[in-house]
Amino acid sequence: MRNRAKQLCRATPVFAIAASAMIWGCASEQTRYQQVKADPTPNLDTLYQRPADIDNKVILTFDENARMFVQDLGRAFYWDRPSRLTREPVPQP
Repeated sequence: MRNRAKQLCRATPVFAIAASAMIWGCASEQTRYQQVKADPTPNLDTLYQRPADIDNKVILTFDENARMFVQDLGRAFYWDRPSRLTREPVPQP
């Protein structure tokens, strides 16, 4: 009788853990419908762009703005054409 009581004492916690894992594990898990209903477009941050697309667009915009700024500086300081103050003749296009 004593062995049976020991076995029962050992099996009870294991059974309790297994039963609670089955109950709480299934109850806390959302169904696929609930997941889609909560966020129909999980990969999109805007109407049509993913976070990677947004990052690429921002990087391209900064790059283009920097290149246009350097080009504007060249025009502002007349670096985009040869000086007319040279002794040598300037070729005409």
